[in-house]
Amino acid sequence: MERKQIWRGLALVAVLLSQPMLINPTPVSASTPGTLTHVKVPSPETDFPIRDVWVWTPPLGTLDRSTLPVVYMLHGWPGSPASMISGIVKPLAAAFAKGTKPFIAVFPDGNAITHADSEWADSYDKKAMIETWITKRVIPAVESDRIRSSKERAIVGFSMGGYGAAIIGLHHPELFTQIATLAGYFITDDLTDAFGSNTRIHTPSTYLKRANKFTWFLAEGKDDYTVPIRGQDVSWASKLKKVKAKYVIQSPSGGHSFTFVAAEIPLIAKWLVWPSV
Repeated sequence: MERKQIWRGLALVAVLLSQPMLINPTPVSASTPGTLTHVKVPSPETDFPIRDVWVWTPPLGTLDRSTLPVVYMLHGWPGSPASMISGIVKPLAAAFAKGTKPFIAVFPDGNAITHADSEWADSYDKKAMIETWITKRVIPAVESDRIRSSKERAIVGFSMGGYGAAIIGLHHPELFTQIATLAGYFITDDLTDAFGSNTRIHTPSTYLKRANKFTWFLAEGKDDYTVPIRGQDVSWASKLKKVKAKYVIQSPSGGHSFTFVAAEIPLIAKWLVWPSV
């Protein structure tokens, strides 16, 4: 690994660890509305043959759970489902209470051992198989009450999770039609060699011709100077424009933190469009 790449990785970790809300040992507080369920889902890999998923269902009232759409929320690195839950669930619950159409939020664990910077990928040596785990194992486990159509399912990610949301969505247009990235990136930034020598299949622009099959929500804080994130939203938006993909782009104040994420989540919830079931 080149020295420049190593230093870039260390710089990113230092920035992320400086954010107090990034890692939270408790998934959710007792006062949070709705129901949080912990599910263990087998994975076809060496690193974590059993992986954790947290599923948050908002207060249902007279609603039937099976009628709700489902959104998969991917954390960054270093990060965890707990960090996403801590930053997202309360603003999401508040948005639903104000009339935004509710959905089920799913928080899978995308960490790995052999390739710590997992990039939410299937690693070349099969020791991490996170993309396959999500698309083949997690979706059926979460949606066992009724498998949703692609129009009833979205994928959202923060930082590394933003990259993961983009590439998993682009790899699987049969599963998703809406992709939202928060301080994500659209290049390969493989700090711990998950991709091996084949980076092309992990590069979002490889699949640019199918990007117009999705609607995109792009957000990057004006005060986010993290490498390689700085400027990525504008760059990707320019590519989306060329293929006539639908997108919105946000540049709010804020840095690489869950304060930024929490502020954007209600906007994403309103932006998502769901069919009537």
